[in-house]
Amino acid sequence: MESTEKALVLKVGRFREVDAWVRLFSPRKGVFNAFAFGGSVSRRRFLGCLDPFNVVNFKVKSQGGTGYTYLLEGSLIASHPRLRQDGERLGMAVNCLKFLDAAHLGLPGSEAAYDLLLSTLAAMEGCESVNRLMPLFFRARMAFDQGFKPDLHSCARCGVPLDEAQSTRMLVEQGRLYCRDCAQYGKGAQAHLGRGSLEVLRCVAEGAAEQWAGMALDPQARMECGRALDLFVEYHLGLTWDHGSFRRI
Repeated sequence: MESTEKALVLKVGRFREVDAWVRLFSPRKGVFNAFAFGGSVSRRRFLGCLDPFNVVNFKVKSQGGTGYTYLLEGSLIASHPRLRQDGERLGMAVNCLKFLDAAHLGLPGSEAAYDLLLSTLAAMEGCESVNRLMPLFFRARMAFDQGFKPDLHSCARCGVPLDEAQSTRMLVEQGRLYCRDCAQYGKGAQAHLGRGSLEVLRCVAEGAAEQWAGMALDPQARMECGRALDLFVEYHLGLTWDHGSFRRI
């Protein structure tokens, strides 16, 4: 069966001399693998298409009996050249792709994750100065969009507006925010959040990727947000960064 699939190229490898295997992510199929016969040398069918970070319209053939998917041809939509030319941007973008691949999202969450990933890559491509916490913001937003988003405006125990509280605590295991007075009733790891850090979390949870990319954080907010979001994502999605890749814990 043949179809057209708009997909982001995550990874490309070779087998035999001229053939390629491609790991793709699409809003309709999620993460999947496909073969491109002649893909390493074809200038007519895959011109400029088979590189990571490319967004491509592929003509795809699926064989139900074998379960294999084949790429017949592709038409390039976007390539994100700035990400490849800037080492720091490239590192952040690769981190985002590795996290998405490791998360193994099911089809129900693929469309939202696809839109989020493309908007994140576009923000890193277009922003003049990219916040170094961008990959962590991406991971946190993925967790929030998968149903783990806490209430960022009021204490989960007493209901007091967090803007009026002297300080805020993120209770990592419960996935909730408590005011300082209620934090004593929580269990497990806690992360302190000042008012500046709380505003950053709200922007990550509710704003667009281009807003996160251009945020300027003071050292205190950077430290607090980094610790809180890292603990939160690791606990609720079960993934940690280890020796250049994400692994399950």
